[in-house]
Amino acid sequence: MVDRARRSLLALYLASAVFVTVQQGILGRSNNFTVFRAAATNLLAHRDLYAAHPDQHFDFYKYSPTFALLFAPLAALPFAPALLIWSLLNSLLLWYAVRRLLPDRQATLALALVYLEVLFAMQYTQSNGLVAALLLLAFLALEAGRQLRAALLVGLDACIKVFPLGGVALALFHARRARFALLLAGVGVGLALLPLVVIPPHELIAQYRSWWTIETADASRVNRGDSVMQYLYQWLGADWPHWPVQLAGTLLLLAPLAVQRGRWSDRAFRLRFLCSLLVYLVLFNHQSERASFVIAYTGLALWYAASEPDRVRTAISLAGVAALVLQDVEILPWSAHNALGYYRVKGIPCLVAWIVMQAELLGWRRWSPRSYGPEVGQAYVPPPEPLASR
Repeated sequence: MVDRARRSLLALYLASAVFVTVQQGILGRSNNFTVFRAAATNLLAHRDLYAAHPDQHFDFYKYSPTFALLFAPLAALPFAPALLIWSLLNSLLLWYAVRRLLPDRQATLALALVYLEVLFAMQYTQSNGLVAALLLLAFLALEAGRQLRAALLVGLDACIKVFPLGGVALALFHARRARFALLLAGVGVGLALLPLVVIPPHELIAQYRSWWTIETADASRVNRGDSVMQYLYQWLGADWPHWPVQLAGTLLLLAPLAVQRGRWSDRAFRLRFLCSLLVYLVLFNHQSERASFVIAYTGLALWYAASEPDRVRTAISLAGVAALVLQDVEILPWSAHNALGYYRVKGIPCLVAWIVMQAELLGWRRWSPRSYGPEVGQAYVPPPEPLASR
């Protein structure tokens, strides 16, 4: 039964990637994907990546120069085949990471819960499925003691979007933290300088200056995204700078690591922290948007699938599925659909889930791992020794 469900879900993920390719690459022309392809072309043509290019697309490129270089192979291919590869990368790499992370039944449940969000993320043709997958793979690399691999994965993730650098917190559970920090610094410098293979140093410096300018403008108080800062503004009228709220959220995220240090060697505790981190990275990101929530919903799905079900977790998970369907699937009148989007309804179950996750991590609320009994062929193989004691 589990094998049949897993195969059916895999077929659904594959078919969805094909569907999105037809929808966004043949019947239409995805602007987001056009931005990525144009960035690679502009880098090779020695143009400012972060300037307006209305002849190419109607938005601004906001990722790193390194991501533009790495996207060059997809820019060289015809649009539809390149989009198919991109969609498969964003969906199947996440599929693979979840399958590696959890036993068969739990992974199948998590992949079923997050499927709609993966589909919506593919339709936006952005990179959020890939961002989530790389964070999961970095966690797995650290669990296996592969620090260089983990540093490379976090570094690559940060080349796509800056906020995955929060994955550094996952290394706190493991020994030789200073070594990981040095590896990450080395990898970061190497990746940051990678565009030097196609452009001279003064051009790369100019690209980073332009990137800093556009990111600084996006960090303004006006741009709150689909974040906690937006909820505080809408619910309480709190027009605060972002950094105090983000600092408070970061302290709350890390509080269980200080309070529950004796549980660092418990893989279940580390897994719950990973789930909390995935949700946190979206909720406290002032640039978060609807397409970003595949990252948060991955955390929510993993948390539910790995936990013994109770009324609270089940209610939150059902509310999350209902919220994303109502906000992202046009099944309601347009006025109601707009209202759900305006109030960022999809993020509310994530916020509630994050609060409950933190309560569980702090030991204020009972949590126990889901148990299905022994399984044949499960993907996850636990590390051979406790990591915190090495």
